[in-house]
Amino acid sequence: MTVEKEQDSNAWREPLGRPPIAVTQDTTEDELAAEMAERLSALLQDHNGLEPTPKGWRQLALELALEYVPAFKIETPVDRTGPSGLGGRPVGLDNFILRSRMKDEIRQGKSPAEAARTINKESGGKIAVKTAQNALTRASQPPDFLRRRGYQWKAFRAIQAAADKLSQQ
Repeated sequence: MTVEKEQDSNAWREPLGRPPIAVTQDTTEDELAAEMAERLSALLQDHNGLEPTPKGWRQLALELALEYVPAFKIETPVDRTGPSGLGGRPVGLDNFILRSRMKDEIRQGKSPAEAARTINKESGGKIAVKTAQNALTRASQPPDFLRRRGYQWKAFRAIQAAADKLSQQ
């Protein structure tokens, strides 16, 4: 995909980056409605391309409730804070990516030391040779956001079931 086509395919994101809507005494409700319609359309699109149907609005409300309403926050065994948390430094993609890069270099026939030097050189010295070598020996955990995903799906299915039950009462 060319850069131009990629920018066009992501044009719907632009309204989500706009500053707050300035409302004055001269602002009409029609002007506000037009601006808000663009932003709502982008918000729906941002959440897996939801459609502006009752089902789409409902799913958006549930997703936003899980993400932003304190009463619906979940705490999982992989969270680093709270009573059941692991504590320690959050696990991101850095070690996973570094480990993958090392393995790729080794598959190309380089020794671990050569692979580490190559990565050090390609990073402009930002990744130390020893850090690259250690990436192969450290226990590699998946990033926190991936480990949390199963729990999030469980919570989303539960909130959908609760909403279904409430809707039928």
